[in-house]
Amino acid sequence: MNAKITRLIAAGALSSAIVAFSGCASTEELAEVRKIAEDAKAAADGAAASASEAQRTATDASFKADQAMQAANQAQACCNANSEKMERMFQRSMSK
Repeated sequence: MNAKITRLIAAGALSSAIVAFSGCASTEELAEVRKIAEDAKAAADGAAASASEAQRTATDASFKADQAMQAANQAQACCNANSEKMERMFQRSMSK
């Protein structure tokens, strides 16, 4: 999908530039328009790559956050179980 967006942006930039210079475009002007379009495509490719990397980073962070939440829940369950054990021991010692 990112490649499709990149191609659309590049094609849009190229067509916009061609329309803008279509009245009296010389070879030099067309070369400049082509360079602008190529630069726009390169920028779009870079943005797509950055977006993909950001998505991978976010996915990794989400996975690690889920793991941390599971560990925290396990630690809380252990703490609750220990508190219950200690409370029972205290109650037994008080009833004697």
